[in-house]
Amino acid sequence: MEHPGRISADCFMIDVAKDSVQAIIKGNSHKIQYSEKYYDETNEYRHVILPKEISKLLPKHRLMSEREWRSIGVQQSLGWEHYLIHRPEPHILCFRRPKNYQPPPQPGVRA
Repeated sequence: MEHPGRISADCFMIDVAKDSVQAIIKGNSHKIQYSEKYYDETNEYRHVILPKEISKLLPKHRLMSEREWRSIGVQQSLGWEHYLIHRPEPHILCFRRPKNYQPPPQPGVRA
């Protein structure tokens, strides 16, 4: 029986796991490398090289949402999309966004 005010063992393990993941990200985010931008007719691209410690946290078989890649320490301006998993080197994240991207106006902010 659970007692009010007590943390179950499962919750404790989840909190410990979150803390250890955050420590890995914080301790290694300064090692993230960002390429220069490169272009084709419609998009701009860049790739991001993650340190081994952070790359172990990546989902294995799907692309990441903006919230997910930001949560592992990747920092870039708005509009970037994780669009490709480079299977030989999954620690390299490939991003793109439309050429001449303009972020949408913020509500309540005048141009």
